[in-house]
Amino acid sequence: MDMAPIPEDAEMAARTVTLPHETLQTCRHGRNILIAIDHGPDSRRAFEWALFNLVRMADTIHLVHVLPANLNQDDASVIMQATEVLFDKLQKEAYEVAMVKTERHIIEGDPGKVLSHESARLEPAAVVMGCRGRSLVKSMLLGSVSEYCTRHCLCPVIIVPHKVLNIGGDGI
Repeated sequence: MDMAPIPEDAEMAARTVTLPHETLQTCRHGRNILIAIDHGPDSRRAFEWALFNLVRMADTIHLVHVLPANLNQDDASVIMQATEVLFDKLQKEAYEVAMVKTERHIIEGDPGKVLSHESARLEPAAVVMGCRGRSLVKSMLLGSVSEYCTRHCLCPVIIVPHKVLNIGGDGI
């Protein structure tokens, strides 16, 4: 095999590459990533995991917080204000760490149903959520939002474990 040096002009010349498959071309424009957010440490851990392990620069993160349907007006307004403050912090962090755009969604209803409906509407590349670390028996008896979403969402659901070993490294 002849290993002739490449002329400097030819090496630096830009060339257009056409991707062979339609979905590959759309992936390059960025994806939607849905992250379920509440005020607990598990959703915060899931958000951080997504920033360091999943999100790319052109992606859009959809932060989704679900308000229980049976809240009175005063409680709902307090939670909405706290959620807006939390979203401000997460939006700033997402831009500083991964340079991604975020969109906010505060929706009233059953968490599992709302998240599966939003995943159908937004068609994200993945839904990311935290896991509270309940035992298998408690999850089976009480049900869990993550279990509901794995059964009803049409996209991959990533459940970040209760104790994350190494964010941004080789562990999960």
